[in-house]
Parts: sequence; structure tokens; C-alpha cells
Amino acid sequence: MSDQNLLASVAARLFEPGAPPLLPCPELDKDGVRVFVAARHDVVSAVLSEEDTFSLRHYDDLLEEVVPGTRYLVGENDANRQVRLRQLHAAQGWLNARLPGVDPTVPPNLDPGFRDWIATLAREEATHVLDVLEHRARTGETINFVREYAFLLSWRMARRVIGVPVQGKTPALVHLILFFRNVFMPGPWLRLKDELGASLRTLFLLQPLFGQVFATITRSSGATRFASKLTATPALAEIDAAFDHPQSSPPDSLLRALVAVEPQFAGVADYRLQARSVLFELTGALVLIVGKVLSEVAAFAASPRGENAGIGWHALVARLRDPSLDRPMRDAIIAEMLRLTDTSQLVRTVRADCTWRGVSLRAGDRIVARVGEAAHDPEVFAEPHRFAPDPARPYITSGPLQGPHVCYGRGIAWTVIAEAIAATAGRIEPARDATLASFLFLPDHLPFTAIRS
Repeated sequence: MSDQNLLASVAARLFEPGAPPLLPCPELDKDGVRVFVAARHDVVSAVLSEEDTFSLRHYDDLLEEVVPGTRYLVGENDANRQVRLRQLHAAQGWLNARLPGVDPTVPPNLDPGFRDWIATLAREEATHVLDVLEHRARTGETINFVREYAFLLSWRMARRVIGVPVQGKTPALVHLILFFRNVFMPGPWLRLKDELGASLRTLFLLQPLFGQVFATITRSSGATRFASKLTATPALAEIDAAFDHPQSSPPDSLLRALVAVEPQFAGVADYRLQARSVLFELTGALVLIVGKVLSEVAAFAASPRGENAGIGWHALVARLRDPSLDRPMRDAIIAEMLRLTDTSQLVRTVRADCTWRGVSLRAGDRIVARVGEAAHDPEVFAEPHRFAPDPARPYITSGPLQGPHVCYGRGIAWTVIAEAIAATAGRIEPARDATLASFLFLPDHLPFTAIRS
């Protein structure tokens, strides 16, 4: 039984009557580190928010193994993380001052004016990609929604909003990954040329380290660490080079903003190191996670599961194109689609020996918070497999929506996903019996067709 099947089996037992809040999974214990599983909505929410009991240092340690000094905002809330947050806020203020209709007093990335700007960019980028794909209506060739739309669009948005640097030398490992992808996956071979190739290169540079950090429960393998270092090191070097030549990035990108506000941090000796971490994490989140989520939402809505849930593809597109839809409900639609498709998990480390909700825990124990199962908890969602968006629903969507570790880029991500789906109206649609295929734990292929005008 695979680790994921094992975790799913333990999670299912947590929904049985009288089950404790956590259950051990001794098959995954390693080097004296015990593994426990959380799955019910209230328990997962508590594990993710009670930071006095549950630490995020696990992520910091995994990064340190591969790229010393680099950190994610998803990590311990220490002094360096506070510097990175201050950098983000200062950079956001610099951007807000240059964007029309943005209120600088609203929390970062949640101002309606800023999100309107993101939406405009997303519509422009989606239209560009769809225009390129338009000829498929004449040739009859299918479109790989994952590679030719979702990840490509996410990469273009990252280049525009974050300031993804111009690509440099491609590591041999990336060529090898692409070769195996082409051998084992359906459809035409993909190559590292043009914008599609640039998006593939960026994705393959980011993917191993995200796997190292977020797919590891106790200790990563040597092969994973080796692959992560080979790919993350050149990606970080390109960000360093971009800091030296910021004119290569869009004038209103986050990279340009971080360069502009550097004089405000005269007392921070490692300003560039912390800022590089910010850019690296947000680029990865926008390229990898937004592309992944967009692909999975499309696959769900195009499948019988989506129809059974009450939200097929065409219904979803129509809802997101509705001009009378306000932003809270639009966000709720995206959050509901994330809830329906969520299979994610997050890991926390117990800080000190304690008894938590009646369960005896030791310092260093790992808690695997099964967000996907929590998103379908029947005690919280009366019909957990039905589409029922509501801004008041207690969404988790791969992490807490409040507290010190609320996702900084949530507003950007939800806006891009909504606009990307809405833009497909009358342009592309799922092929008959479209099924999502995966490669290296990420979506890889979903056939769509171009609509004849």
C-alpha cells in the first residue's frame, strides 16, 4: 500500500463514531519520529492554527537541507519571516501608489482596485493564449489544457506580476525530466522552446523543491534532495541576476518593487537573501500551484463527478462570467471548487511533550493534516460532494484563511483562476470524455477542443 493510500485509510477511520481526534500511523514512523493523522474539519483547523503547539519548522529544515538560507513564508514565524513580511508590505505599498484606484490602507493583495488590476492582466494573458490556440478549430488538433493553457497562463502571470527573470542555462536534469514525460505521456512531444518551453522549464526547476518540502512527512530521500538542489540552485541564481538587472522585469512587478524599497531596510544586512526567498516562493506558488489547481478544477468540472456535484464545465464558466456576481460570491465559487477537488495535506511538528485533546504527543511528532478529507467532513458540509458556494462556509483550501499564516497570494490566485475559466467561453471546451493524466504527481494532460466561431 502506498503512503497516500495508507494515510487515506487512517483518515477514513477518524470519521468513525467515537474516533479520537488523531490516530497514529506507525508504518510511516522513521528514525524515532512518530506520525499522526488528522482529518476531521475542526481538528485540521486547530492543528493549522494553534502555532504554540504545532510548529512549521519542518519546512524550514527541509529547505535548509537543499538551499541554505532560503525560506518560505510557510515556515516558522521568526525574525527573518517578519522581515520578509515587511518587505512584501513595503513592496505592495510601492505598487499600490502606482496603480489607479488602489486603497493603500487595505490589507495587501485584498484591495478591490489591486484585484481588478490582476483581473485585467489575467484576461489579457488568457486572451493572448487562446488567440494562439484558435487555429486548432481549423486543424481539429486537441489542446492540452494543462500544458498549453493552465501552466502557460500561470507562467505568463508570474512573469508579469512577480517578475520571473529571463531564463538562463537549463540543467541537464530538466531535459531528462522532459524526455521521460514525453515518453510516457500522451499527445505530441513537448520541447523547451518558445513560451511553452519556458513555462515547462520554470515548472521543472520549481517542482522538485516543492516536492521536497511539502510531500515529505519525516525525512526526504537522498534522491529527492539531490534533484531539488540541482534545479533550485539555478532558479535562485536567476533571481539574484535579476536583482542586479531589474530593468529586465516589468516596471510594476514585485521584483521591481522590492528593488525600489531596499533603501527602507538599511538595517537588514541580508535584504537580498530574504527578498530572493519571497520572489522564489511566490513564483513557485503562482506557476505551480495555480496551474495545478486550474487544471484540477477544469478536470473535475468536465467529468461526471462535476455534473453529479451540480457544476459541470459550461455551468461553471457561465457563473464566473455573470456580470452581476460580486467578489465575495466569485471567491466563494473558487473556494468551493477547491474544496470539491482538494486532496492536499499539510504537515506540522509538535513543539513539546503534551497531551492535546486527550492524545499524548512527544516533541518532534509529525501531524499530517489531511485537508482534502477535512474539506468533505459531513459534520460541517451537509452534502459534502455537492456544489454549494457560500462566503460563510468554513473553507480551509490548503491552509488557514486567517491568522499569521494566511496565504499572502490568495487574492491573486483566486482572481487568476476565475478569470482563466471565464475567458474560455466560446473559445475552448472539454473534449468528449476528457480525463486528467498526471506526471510526477502533477496534472499533465487534459484534452480540450477549440470551438469553431
